Amino acid sequence: MDANESPELLEAVLANSLTNIYAANAIRHPESGQIIDFQIVLANPTFRERSGYTGKQLRSQSLLTLYPDLAQSTLLGRFIEVVETRRVFRGEEYFPNSTSSFWYDLSLSPFGDGLVVNFTDTTARYQEQQLVQQQAQQLQATLDGSISSILAMTAIRNPQGQIIDFRIDKANQAVERSLGKTPAELEGHTLLSVYPGNVESGFFALYAKAADTGESQQATLHYTDVNGFQGWFEASAVRYAPDKIVLTFMNVTDYKQTEAVMRQQADLLQSVLDATMNTVATYQAVRDSMNQIVDFRFTMANQAALEVVNLTAEELYTRTLLEVSPDLANSELFNQYVTVVQTGLPITFERYRQGRWFLANAVRFGQDGLLTSSLDITLLKQAQLQVEQLNQQLQQRNASLDQFAAVASHDLQEPLRKIKSFGDILLDQYAPNLGDGVGLLSRMQSAADRMQTLIRSLLAYSRLSQEQPATFQPVDLNRVVTEVINDLEVAIQEKGAVLELSDLPTLPGDALQLRQVFQNLLSNALKFTKPGRLPRVILRAQPLRDNELAEEASLAPGSYWQITVADNGIGFGDEYRQQIFGAFERLHSKSSVYGGTGIGLAIVRKVMENHQGGVTAHSSEDEGATFTLFLPTEAS
Repeated sequence: MDANESPELLEAVLANSLTNIYAANAIRHPESGQIIDFQIVLANPTFRERSGYTGKQLRSQSLLTLYPDLAQSTLLGRFIEVVETRRVFRGEEYFPNSTSSFWYDLSLSPFGDGLVVNFTDTTARYQEQQLVQQQAQQLQATLDGSISSILAMTAIRNPQGQIIDFRIDKANQAVERSLGKTPAELEGHTLLSVYPGNVESGFFALYAKAADTGESQQATLHYTDVNGFQGWFEASAVRYAPDKIVLTFMNVTDYKQTEAVMRQQADLLQSVLDATMNTVATYQAVRDSMNQIVDFRFTMANQAALEVVNLTAEELYTRTLLEVSPDLANSELFNQYVTVVQTGLPITFERYRQGRWFLANAVRFGQDGLLTSSLDITLLKQAQLQVEQLNQQLQQRNASLDQFAAVASHDLQEPLRKIKSFGDILLDQYAPNLGDGVGLLSRMQSAADRMQTLIRSLLAYSRLSQEQPATFQPVDLNRVVTEVINDLEVAIQEKGAVLELSDLPTLPGDALQLRQVFQNLLSNALKFTKPGRLPRVILRAQPLRDNELAEEASLAPGSYWQITVADNGIGFGDEYRQQIFGAFERLHSKSSVYGGTGIGLAIVRKVMENHQGGVTAHSSEDEGATFTLFLPTEAS
């Protein structure tokens, strides 16, 4: 390289260059000939000023001596490659050193056994680009991390200056959830070409106003277009530069649908509440500075409640409970309301208000609220009062019946005993003198006997109605039936009757009353027999379930024993199966061979009622009769 060639021209070029320029010759290994360093032979003022060395200092030392960090960079290899290949290199290179790092726009040209280096420090520009890139990445990350959908758009105007569309410049990832399209499918397109329904929905006018006036705009509108896309959107548009807006929006269709469903449910609930006769109201507790509940404010009331207080909903919701019902102040009921809110335990009570009675209950509602409901029971209360009065009258009449029973037991039977006694004396001592009067006297005696039997039966039935045992005891029905058979032993032998008995249960009851049942049923079976036919009586027992209970017995749900007493006697028409259980009901005349007072089966039914059971009868004439008893397995 000849540094003396055209020295004036070279010096002028180097002196006026704004870039860093220096020339360097290769330093080769004496044995291998490989380039191991470079010797600067020429440097322009710009490079000398940057390096901090004079031209003499630069020429007296090698490049690696001046810049030892160059050996660890790719830049030294780039220098060697240009010298060896004789090819020019232009590009950007990174040069780190121990104190800082630099980026250069670099041009390397081979010259002799060396090269000319021309470079510009682009570190500041590179750092600025990096900062801009980082900011862009941060902005994109912020946009994509947003739950809201975001579009950056530029207004498109016609020659008259009116906004006719918007170009979508940027879109975040959330738009795909709201609009069903990716950012790549939106960016670069116009708004109305992708979503033409923005005009009819009113959104386009909203965006145009934001772009024209600079005033931010917000709205929640329903969108629909010819492509079938529709939904509810909540949008906000803000201008950030002339003709540029940022649109933030969310697809709130699910929320709107849920809101509509909730509104329908609320309307339905209000309709149901208004249709019910119960008064229903909710309240929010009013607390003082000490956090003590001092009142309740109405938050909801159905139509029935509004009618009770004679206020409209608007009037009621501005008032408190104590303002509407001042009589509750410092009352026990108000304190109970407070307790309900504090403990969550509901209460039920009766309340008298303005001449009417209400059955009410109160429960905690929400965190610090109260719900009350009540039913007007005024008519029930009046009926209850009437029942109480009737019960008093009934008790008075029962007392009169007791007195009548005592009279019947003593005062009526005593004259009958005398009539019968005097009749016996007349028959014994004066029969020969009475002539035809003996027959009349015998008929009188028979009538007195029937009267005594009738009075005893009536007394027995009366005692069943008046004398209820305090508690039932276990009764072995086998023993009861055995005792009854022993009492009927003579009649059984005379009739030649056959009895078929199954094992009977032990049930709770009154042994004396249950004995009357079997006494009447078995004696009837022996009494109402057909001439020439030997009586046959079958007694059976079996447990029953609820679905096996006879409907005509009118029994409460539960477990029962069914006991049947069937005979082969004269029977009766099935149309009389209810009539025969009435007091003094007889299907045969008094003069027939089948005597009786008509009280026996009435006693059977009464005993079964006393035991919370029932009795039914089924029969056909000349085919016998079957009586079925239903007795509960447990005392109620």
